[in-house]
Amino acid sequence: MQHAKTLSYFTDAVFVLLTLYLVLNYLRSIFAAPEPLILVMQQALFTAYLLIALILMAIRHGATEFSSRIRDYVYTLLGLGSPLLFQPAPRYRGEPVGVTLAFLGTILVLGAFLSLNRSFGLAPQNRGIKSTGLYRLVRHPMYLGYILAETGFVVDNLSIFNLFALAVSFLFLLLRLRAEERLLETDPIYRAYTKKIRWKLIPFLF
Repeated sequence: MQHAKTLSYFTDAVFVLLTLYLVLNYLRSIFAAPEPLILVMQQALFTAYLLIALILMAIRHGATEFSSRIRDYVYTLLGLGSPLLFQPAPRYRGEPVGVTLAFLGTILVLGAFLSLNRSFGLAPQNRGIKSTGLYRLVRHPMYLGYILAETGFVVDNLSIFNLFALAVSFLFLLLRLRAEERLLETDPIYRAYTKKIRWKLIPFLF
């Protein structure tokens, strides 16, 4: 148990440092140079998401169970870091489809954060089962938000490299999802929840 807690604390520390770096970077980008309004709005929304994540980490419930598998923490860290591989296009195009997906994805992530509230966590752990808000629709709405937001970015910044980075990000997201399901299914409350909410990620599909 102590080994698992240490891994969890290390993962949280990496996330906090990464989040602070991204917040400072986005704030500098917003105020340093003129950008298209839609891009500024995207960056402001993403900054709000990062700040909410930090607040939830500070007030969340303690975990009753941690994953003891090292690879689960590796999946989490690589999943958190893989979106940093994305490269912006030389010229921002503002494709309607990409912008819409990015906005919807970020809003969905924010909604999932607020639904999860004090049960928010990173690596597979049990901080209380949530079945309200967006968790009435699918079991992992936050991951669905990540998929939409990252896909939107790639649509708007299309390149072979970004498609590769998107595939890597999706891979670790699915590995994290499977690891979380494996741990949470030991909880009878979660097992009952899975019988009620059938879809893991995408309604009527998966």
